[in-house]
Amino acid sequence: MTEKKQLWNSDLSRYWKGKLRVNQLADDYAEQINKEALRKKVRKYNLEIFPAICFSRQIGVGALALAEKTAKKIGYRVIDREVIETISKATDLNQASIATFDERYPGKLREWMGRILGDRLFDLDEYTRQLFVAAFFLAHMEKTVFVGRGIHLMLPRNRVFAVRCIGSIAHRIENLSQSLKVSQQKAKKILAQADQEQKDFFKKVHGKEKALPHEFDLIINMDTIQDTAAADAIVTLFESRFPVE
Repeated sequence: MTEKKQLWNSDLSRYWKGKLRVNQLADDYAEQINKEALRKKVRKYNLEIFPAICFSRQIGVGALALAEKTAKKIGYRVIDREVIETISKATDLNQASIATFDERYPGKLREWMGRILGDRLFDLDEYTRQLFVAAFFLAHMEKTVFVGRGIHLMLPRNRVFAVRCIGSIAHRIENLSQSLKVSQQKAKKILAQADQEQKDFFKKVHGKEKALPHEFDLIINMDTIQDTAAADAIVTLFESRFPVE
């Protein structure tokens, strides 16, 4: 066992008193059809984590830049693709194997990719379990801003400030065209595929057909609101809900 994996296991043991509870919750989340009931169960346990800001976003609206600006204002860290590294350390799996199941990874979900990459079979249920554990581990260890992957649906709602970032198709295509340095026609095709993959991800992992407004504390139209103003609003509302601890 590597030093990093030992650290992971020891920290989880201290937090979850043997890890049995979180492992069971993770199993339930991956397997249970009625995930809403499981979310209520998670909240009842009153697991010890820092208040977290969780960004949910449509692809191409620029939520990561906003998350980084928000985190800087309050001294939090930002977790985006770092969650893949965290899962990799816990499972001794190739990061590319894990990324095949990730919300933002290009291409369809492939349960057979682990074999091609030389790893043991790593399916979507296992990804869901590990994502659940990683979310709690990261939120327990440090004050965190999470971006994507529906982590706001896994962590207890009473410890999360959930932000939804949206934008028009035209705005999102323009952003993708610039960031990927491709034509707008190509960006439009990429966005259509990414939107479908994100929809499939949320249905399979979280049992959600779409993001519902009441699930969020704040919804921001990124077409019209500048990052600085948005970050200020998020910080003000977050601190009003979670006074400095």
